Amino acid sequence: VTVASLQTVGIILVVAMLITPAATAYLLTDRLWIMIYLSAFFGAVSAVAVLGLSFTYNLSSGASIVLVATILFGSAFILAPKQGILWRSLRSKRKRT
Repeated sequence: VTVASLQTVGIILVVAMLITPAATAYLLTDRLWIMIYLSAFFGAVSAVAVLGLSFTYNLSSGASIVLVATILFGSAFILAPKQGILWRSLRSKRKRT
């Protein structure tokens, strides 16, 4: 499927949809089985959420899906409880005082 889709969508979109949901799930949990379910959930949410908007506003669906997946990753990167930037900075400020 990956080889066939490379010609259709392009290598950047395929790699982004393979890696971004998994990286988002990795930021949120340490357990593999939870990570698999979260990754599938994030991939499905980014696909389903964008398809209606893509059709309504005549946008490229592949690029829009990757954009939403990247926004989800950015949100998890900032707000993740263990590895998020916001929580790390708050913990480091508490340790200093």
